[in-house]
Amino acid sequence: MKKTLINILKSIIFLLLLGLAILAAIVILKRKDSDYKYTDFFNEAKKDNIDVLFMGSSHVINAINPVFLFEDYGITSYNMGGHGAMLQATYWELKEALEYCTPKWVVVDAYMLEKNIRYLDNREEFDDEDEVNTAVEQLHLNMDAWPLNDLKREAIDDLIQRKSVKNEFLYEFIIYHNRWKYLNENDFKTITGTAERNHLFGAEMRYDVELEPEQHPDVTEADLLTEDTVGTEYLEKIIELCQDKGINVVTTFIPFAAGVKDKAAAIRAGEISEMYDVPYINMLEEDVIDVNTDLNDRSHLNVVGAKKVSDYMGQWLSDTGDLTDHRGDDRYAYWQQCVEDFNEELDDVLFTEDNLYIKLDLLCLEDYNFVLYVNDGSPVFLDDYLKRMVIKSSMTNKIDTTTGPYILVKDNSHDKMYEASEGDSLSGMSTALGTLNYQPVEHYFRLLYSDEDQDTNYLYDDIHYLEDIQLIIYDEDGEILEHDYYKSNGTNYVR
Repeated sequence: MKKTLINILKSIIFLLLLGLAILAAIVILKRKDSDYKYTDFFNEAKKDNIDVLFMGSSHVINAINPVFLFEDYGITSYNMGGHGAMLQATYWELKEALEYCTPKWVVVDAYMLEKNIRYLDNREEFDDEDEVNTAVEQLHLNMDAWPLNDLKREAIDDLIQRKSVKNEFLYEFIIYHNRWKYLNENDFKTITGTAERNHLFGAEMRYDVELEPEQHPDVTEADLLTEDTVGTEYLEKIIELCQDKGINVVTTFIPFAAGVKDKAAAIRAGEISEMYDVPYINMLEEDVIDVNTDLNDRSHLNVVGAKKVSDYMGQWLSDTGDLTDHRGDDRYAYWQQCVEDFNEELDDVLFTEDNLYIKLDLLCLEDYNFVLYVNDGSPVFLDDYLKRMVIKSSMTNKIDTTTGPYILVKDNSHDKMYEASEGDSLSGMSTALGTLNYQPVEHYFRLLYSDEDQDTNYLYDDIHYLEDIQLIIYDEDGEILEHDYYKSNGTNYVR
């Protein structure tokens, strides 16, 4: 009898250990994209620290940075956007999120409102096979982090048609069991709760600059979206869900190089918003971004565009939303830490980036002071793309009307901007470097010195005298942080 009990006990222990091993394997092998995005959502929602939810597609992911909103307005928000997320996926993601928090505002973007695709795995409704695979693949970002329960089953039943695909979302081990060959250190950190996570509260920032955004015609009456679609149905459901729960809701259309169908969808979103008496912000019609400098690609914003859109929404929510400014509150120390970490990331990108377009774009975002000098006859003066970057900093068209030499001194520390071209000189410039004076002398020689240190010519170096572009970045204490020299051929800039 005693031996039997011992054997039973051993069997129970073995089964428990086996179960733990299987559970650990499931956790380790699971793809971490969704957990990476939502870990801080669960942490902050548990503390009741989230006042605003931003819902939508990758347009939202790349356009709204909650760190900017906290740093400048004290607003606590989470970016719930999903790559490729159509409005039906956004609806279910919002339902899941509201199980964990009750925000004061929900901001839902209406991109892809015109889509009339009922199930994300219905191959007959997509234009090509790749779109179906992408839609299903991207849904995992929205859904994998949520626990398996009746709500998740309901969501998957509504979003996915085929049973085999449904099982991928309900029983994740089916698709992740063979990930063992791709495991890294971060996968194992999941067991201890120390895995990497998104410190931008769901947002993702991009840094490239789209130099040739597409130009599309305006909407005509024939282009208007007059028929109901799956997109319109679920936008209405989202609004109704918020109103039923007493949550303020505002609809948006994030700016980008929009096509005719997008512009028509934006108009229809306004009509639906008006029908439900909710505010609507169509940023395609607002002067929020510059499509020539603020896009990462033809559909998504870069970090400079995200700063502008975040500022726009931050100001709107501050003026309209009756939200508490949480800055300085010890309860939100983690948010402040994320602000500091992101500012360090921006610095790292700025000072390691070789691409001159990106560097100049980031300087518009940062508070650093800089000097940009371009030698006379440089191919820069034939490069409309680079000139746009300079015009954005100078707020004048001077570089567009000269063949050089050209100098721009942007001193944010003294809120001053100085500019000269051709043979013009500058004197008595009040800057963090001192009182600067500039004088062009000849093709390869020019003077830039301070009254306080007349022996130092910032624009001459024997080694680099042939380079036609110089960029000097300095801080508020007058310390030169970087002095870059570039050679250009009109389309490429080599440091």
